Amino acid sequence: MKPKTLSTLSLNRTEYKYLISLDDMEEIQKDLADRLVVDSLASEDGNYPIVTEDFETPDRQCFWEKNRGLASRRKIRVRIYGMEGGKIPPTGFIEIKHKHFGLGAKRRLFLPVKEAIEFANGNYDILRTVKRDWSRGQRMIIAELFDLIERRKFEPAIQLRYDRRALMTPDGQLRITFDTRLMCRTELLSLEPNDQRFSDYIIPPDKSILEVKSIGSVPFWFRVYGGEKNLMRRGFSKFCSAMKVIDPILKEQIKNAPPSAA
Repeated sequence: MKPKTLSTLSLNRTEYKYLISLDDMEEIQKDLADRLVVDSLASEDGNYPIVTEDFETPDRQCFWEKNRGLASRRKIRVRIYGMEGGKIPPTGFIEIKHKHFGLGAKRRLFLPVKEAIEFANGNYDILRTVKRDWSRGQRMIIAELFDLIERRKFEPAIQLRYDRRALMTPDGQLRITFDTRLMCRTELLSLEPNDQRFSDYIIPPDKSILEVKSIGSVPFWFRVYGGEKNLMRRGFSKFCSAMKVIDPILKEQIKNAPPSAA
C-alpha cells in the first residue's frame, strides 16, 4: 500500500511550531540529516520562495477567530511557489486552510500561475469561465470558495513572502520546514513568483519559523529531540502576525477592544 503523505487532505494533521535562531536552524538540520530527506515536492536542495495573498472579511473575522481559539475556522489564500529559472518552476494554488478542533487540513486547487494571479487580482469568475474537467472534489472546493467569498465577503487583505527549506522522513509521515525572511505588505500588488517588493518584517531577519507537520501524532523520537534541545512550542500564525504589524483596520479594532480581547 502506498504510504499516506502530507498532501492528503484529511483532518488528521498535527502541526508544531517553533521560533528559532538561524544558528539553531543550521544545527537542527545537521542533527537530523540522517533521519530526513529533501521533500519530494521541493527542489534538489529543498529551498524555494513562497508568495502568498491571504483573504479576510471586512471586519477581520479570520484574525479574531484565531485569536479567540474558535474550534472550527477557515481562511482562503493564493500561493505562488518557486521562481523563474529555479529548480521549482512557478506553481500556483488556491487554498482553503481549515482548522478543526486542533487538527488541520488544506483543500487546494492547482492552477497555472497566470490564473492563480488572476484570481488574486479579484477575477474570481476565472474558476467558472476557464473550461476544465474539474473532478468532483475540485468542484466542491470551488463551491466552498464561492460560499466564503459571496456569503462571508472574503476578500484579499494582505500579502506575504518568505523562503522555505522543506525536509521530510522517507515514509512521508513527517514534514519539517524552515521559513526565513518572513515579510508582508498591505499594498495589494499583482503577485509575482519570488516577489521581492516587500519591506515589513513579520519576525526579525535573524529568526526562522520551524514547522513540524505530521499525519497523526508527531513521532516520539522528535519529541525526545525537541526536549533535549529545549525547543519551546508556540502558537504562531504568519497571517495574524502580519496583520498585527501593518493592517490599519485591525490596528484600530485592537486599539478599541477590551484588554481581554486584544
